[in-house]
Amino acid sequence: MKILGIDGCRAGWLGVTHSTRELSWAIAPTIETLLSPPIPARVFVDMPIGLSDSGARDCDFSARRMLGRQFSSSVFPTPVRAALSAQNYPAANALNRAHSGRGLSKQSYFLFPKILELDNWLALSGPNDRRPREAHPEVAFMAIKGEPLQYKKKTKAGFNERLALLSELDRRVTVLTREILSATRRKDVAADDVMDACCLALMPLAGRLRTLPARPERDARGRPMEICYFN
Repeated sequence: MKILGIDGCRAGWLGVTHSTRELSWAIAPTIETLLSPPIPARVFVDMPIGLSDSGARDCDFSARRMLGRQFSSSVFPTPVRAALSAQNYPAANALNRAHSGRGLSKQSYFLFPKILELDNWLALSGPNDRRPREAHPEVAFMAIKGEPLQYKKKTKAGFNERLALLSELDRRVTVLTREILSATRRKDVAADDVMDACCLALMPLAGRLRTLPARPERDARGRPMEICYFN
């Protein structure tokens, strides 16, 4: 069974595909290109999928609680759907506050193009049992380790800590990581983008599928507001 882990990057989208026979990667300018058929049996993407119409998502709260104070800031507040129509940050911030009672961080606003791109792809693709599911690499790494990590992901120590965890799941990831970093520019694909995509592709090797929360709510379009992980 093939598993595709996807992370957004400045070049577009980075995908890592894992199976017993294959560990490969690809960069695509659009999610549509990366998810051109045949779609792997399981796809996990580090990008919000289920979007609330009002209020914060329970899965974001649950992820922050799981990660604890040191790493909770890696979970950006997900915008409400209405905010995505804004043409600039002040308008998005105002819309988000009007619909949820909470402002919007600039980090979340910068994700708008990719959130919208994925949302539009999901709307056009129709019902599909191979639709992407949302995941968060920091949640996945903590679940794989079974305890909090020591270092932030953008540090060299954090990169090595995460690579060591993934290497325990599949030794091939060390070579693949080196290959991706050698073939790409850091202004297009950051080192932590590589770790994140690899993590989502390999995390099913860590155990059983679980979600935050255990019983996710669905948004107005029927999509689960969840964050997947394995342990």
